[in-house]
Amino acid sequence: MPRTTSRRITRLGLATVTALSVSFGIAAPVVAGVEDTIGTVPRPGVAQEYEDSTPALQWEIRDSFNNYTGGATHFFDGAELVDGTFLWPYRSTETDADGNTVVQYGGTVNYMKYCEGDEPVRGGCQLDLSVADPRIVFDAAKGTGTLYATVNSRVYLTGEWLGVKEVPFATLDFKAGRYNNQTDTTTWKSVAGSLLEDGQKAFSNFYTSNPYISSLAFSYPGKTELNTSGDTGYSLAESIRLPVKAGGSERLYGLSDGSVLYVTNDYGAGKGVVVSHDLDTVSDPFEFVTNGATDSAFDPATDTLYWVEPKQEPAMAVIHSAPVTASGIGAATEIATVEGTVSGFSRDASDGTLGVLHLLPKAEDSVDDYPARFTTIAVDGSKTTVELPAATELYPDVNTGEHYNEVYGSPFVFSSTSGLRALNDGTYLYVYDHSVPRKDGTEPGALPVHITPAADGTKATLVEAFAPANEDHTHSFRGVATDGTNIGIYNDYSNSNVAFLRYENGEFTMPYHAAQPEKLVSIAGMTFNSQGQALVSSAKNYFMVVDPSTGAVLQEASLSGNMKGTEKNQPLATVLVGGDVFIVDRREVDYTDYAGIQRLELPGAEGQYNPEIDVVTMGHTPDKTDSKTTAESVDAYLEKNTLEVTAGESVTADKVLFDETTTTDREAAAAPEGTVFSLVSDVEGASIDEKTGAVTYTAAADAPTGEISVSVKAMFKDGSEDTVDLTVKVTEATPAPTSTSTPAPTSTSSPTPTSTPEPSSSGSNGKSIFSGLSGKAVGSSLLSLVSIGGILALIAGLFHYINTNILHR
Repeated sequence: MPRTTSRRITRLGLATVTALSVSFGIAAPVVAGVEDTIGTVPRPGVAQEYEDSTPALQWEIRDSFNNYTGGATHFFDGAELVDGTFLWPYRSTETDADGNTVVQYGGTVNYMKYCEGDEPVRGGCQLDLSVADPRIVFDAAKGTGTLYATVNSRVYLTGEWLGVKEVPFATLDFKAGRYNNQTDTTTWKSVAGSLLEDGQKAFSNFYTSNPYISSLAFSYPGKTELNTSGDTGYSLAESIRLPVKAGGSERLYGLSDGSVLYVTNDYGAGKGVVVSHDLDTVSDPFEFVTNGATDSAFDPATDTLYWVEPKQEPAMAVIHSAPVTASGIGAATEIATVEGTVSGFSRDASDGTLGVLHLLPKAEDSVDDYPARFTTIAVDGSKTTVELPAATELYPDVNTGEHYNEVYGSPFVFSSTSGLRALNDGTYLYVYDHSVPRKDGTEPGALPVHITPAADGTKATLVEAFAPANEDHTHSFRGVATDGTNIGIYNDYSNSNVAFLRYENGEFTMPYHAAQPEKLVSIAGMTFNSQGQALVSSAKNYFMVVDPSTGAVLQEASLSGNMKGTEKNQPLATVLVGGDVFIVDRREVDYTDYAGIQRLELPGAEGQYNPEIDVVTMGHTPDKTDSKTTAESVDAYLEKNTLEVTAGESVTADKVLFDETTTTDREAAAAPEGTVFSLVSDVEGASIDEKTGAVTYTAAADAPTGEISVSVKAMFKDGSEDTVDLTVKVTEATPAPTSTSTPAPTSTSSPTPTSTPEPSSSGSNGKSIFSGLSGKAVGSSLLSLVSIGGILALIAGLFHYINTNILHR
């Protein structure tokens, strides 16, 4: 199991650190923080090693901070990095005067980043944060708690030191957590947290708008009897990264067997994968051609995907369908074609009818931009197309001299998810908010359009009930979710505007809307459950159950921390499948965003109690949500990956070493426990030590000069693997010399020795500085001197040219 080891860092004198701080542009620090050694060396009198069986707290502080900084720099006082997360050793348990359970853990984790010099030195780093001795105080019956921690931190922008003290670091929410007290040890998992004021200060107030911390899992001795019959809700069960880059418009669908289908778009190339319900199995990625909005729909009864493929010259769109299985997408079938450019696509779940909103080329003499048509495609393939009223019919008071008509969307589809949704009676709702200038000088936003393709007379009308939500101006409402009756409309702002409507008996009402709600912000996805409650995910790393009639948040759960940026383009990326909620996130790998999926589940029949939760110990992290494999946590490497050997001889490489991927230093750690080494493929003359990975290569006596490649596989205990490559350069054996007679030496006169100049008082032996370059005395070759002088003159001239013509232009 990969672990980091404590290393003592050389500490410069305070005067030197101060000088470095001034030259580094760091403000003068508060002396109390910069003088303390916490986080830079082990604390005196504090245990540094703990048995693997010791109960522990599993908490990586804040995963996005680890990703941003490259991970922690030091682990001391018993804290360890194991399986990609931080473990803090248990110390004690007590009950305080208020009846709260108090669990104390030990350990110190330190981050020293953006430092001057090769080694991080306190006072010489722009970011220096130490977190130690976390203490959890909680009341499980109420579902509330507080996380305390000892902190020493340098404020990133000002250089001020906060000093070493215990602070209330974060609030804790146990309502979404799960526990197991089946043995003599109590364990909690998936406990969410949010930074308090002092916790924010420790992070230089970087996270005031997104205060989550990584969820906690912790164990402590004793069987605590808990009564958690009160409000409980969804809890994050697991999450994974998908082998597909996150696209501009993302959609998630549930299959009949409980698995989920993820589709997205990358510049017209549709991509997708099928993921099993438990997220254990992912299909190979597949591709299909679609538009920038990934306009698609899904039939969960037949597991059929429908999508739009755009065509040019003339502009038209082809509607395709294909079966979806656990292995991916099947052969495509063309269903229908429509004229123009598609700006909306949806499926009526009640009868399987597909609805297509499409725009025709603009007439030259029209004040309206694009004539709109609506086509319905029945399950038997028959289609019906109707003309929709022009914008000037819907908005008779529009200022035609100024307006830019996008009432039915735009033909220039980029990456935002289109806003067409089927309602519960064969009609459709289209949302595309934009400014609609009026003749009286006002510019309210565009209202949603109610499209009624089968109605007599007018085929589209405005949803006037929505007017209070954007009567001042447009709020870029483009996101929309509905179950046919309940409707959520929102934008992708960090201070979101959101509204909930209800559609019954052909009428719309809007029971709730808010310009800047407290929690319904940065909406990354929305759906509705059977009770009509909105299930909402936020890019600020939390999930909510919301009452659409009041906007009240009924329940909240912490997400994995990979939600940054997921609100963009209003993805349809939160779905309810088999009672569980699936949410799309994104994971950055080498500056590329990949899609990921998180699964949330409700408690079982026994409430928050879950007997399958394993104890957290210093030697075991039980089923860490979003845990990395060993291969992701460490990188295998060879200190020397090229060897040389002569034909007929042998050479042995050093053992394979391992570097922790979450730290900035390059460790030379031994192989994780249970690692087995082997050759990727047999190489004649090569053998390997299965325990260390050391390769021995014996070259044949007649081996020609050349290079031999040997690949070594490290198979880890969790089934993941890594490989390293070794190159062996073989040279031919030197042939034995043949015996020949040695000719008698001829007599020659000895040359007359020249006198060597005595060393000068400066220590020179009399040779010019140029002699060191030429290897000769100055007087031995005028040509050598001239050549060297010419070279130096050329270099000087080059520097002069750069200085005068480039740097000072």
